[in-house]
Amino acid sequence: MNRRQVLKRIAVPVAAAFAQPVDKPKSDAQAIGPATERTPLMAEYERLRFGVSYHFSMNTFTGDDYEQGKVPATTYNPTKLDVRQWISAAHDLGAKYAVLTAKHMSGFALWDSEGYEYDVAASGNKTDVVAAFMAACREFDIRPGFYYCILDPHNEGKFDWNAPVLPAYYKLIYHQVTELHTRYPGAFYQLFDITWKVSDEQRWELYRLVKKLNPECVIVMNQAFYQSKRNQGRTAEPKSWPTDVINGEDQLPPPEGHDPHLKFEGKTYYLPFEAWMPAGPLYPPMPGMHSWFWREGFKTQSPEAIAGFYRACTTRNSNLLLNLSPDKTGRLPDEQVETLHAAAKLIHA
Repeated sequence: MNRRQVLKRIAVPVAAAFAQPVDKPKSDAQAIGPATERTPLMAEYERLRFGVSYHFSMNTFTGDDYEQGKVPATTYNPTKLDVRQWISAAHDLGAKYAVLTAKHMSGFALWDSEGYEYDVAASGNKTDVVAAFMAACREFDIRPGFYYCILDPHNEGKFDWNAPVLPAYYKLIYHQVTELHTRYPGAFYQLFDITWKVSDEQRWELYRLVKKLNPECVIVMNQAFYQSKRNQGRTAEPKSWPTDVINGEDQLPPPEGHDPHLKFEGKTYYLPFEAWMPAGPLYPPMPGMHSWFWREGFKTQSPEAIAGFYRACTTRNSNLLLNLSPDKTGRLPDEQVETLHAAAKLIHA
């Protein structure tokens, strides 16, 4: 079955969801949207303060952070997959929440997605990574979350950072996000990446979809690397709206600290800041950006650097989301685990 046939099959069940779309708010009192004051959910998010994310997908097996999904699904084949080890390392580090790349830009899904052929069910290791991740988070009392990338050359048919997604692919997005929040209930966090490729209306629809399925979920629309460098969390990017949190990709909070009372289109919102910092080395194709996925020769940044991220965030009123990178075996490499243990000693000294 080719990609066109898969999307056609998905369009049928998703059409039913579109027949009863998430209602648009009729008044501010009824609105589902970013907080205008410090709500219990925002207070809980700020209390957690420290999370980790895991970049692990087809990219890990091709060595390309920007893998386009041109290789067969069987290329993904971790030989010693141990998601519990990932979460155990996060627990030892002191992290309180964790975020998994459920689908990155290669289009490869880490769960068996209904009516979809480019996922773990068709790969060299059929383990449902999302299910294993949720179970490990429960075991270690870490709040789980998902990452979902809008940019997807495998399903879009081309690699284009800016081209708007077409209706058939948007139906797949809607279907898979629905699947994640119904098949794996209880996610605390949802991050969408490359959000400018969907329309303002579609971003609102995805925001309300997640809130309808999972009201206590924090939603983050990633501002991306260059936008984060430009605004440092002092403003909200229109193409990353609506969002519950202002984030900085590979960007620490501003030196003066983050003020969560931010205006967007003339209205004041309560938007905490999250510094999303990759623990990997510099990524040569993108000057100034660090690596998100493991590749041959990968070396984690120093314990001092990681502890420095943590201190900068805690002293500048920000959460830290530290990215970790499992290798091709499906484990965090020993070098990375040892670095994290050393960082934990510095953080908690």
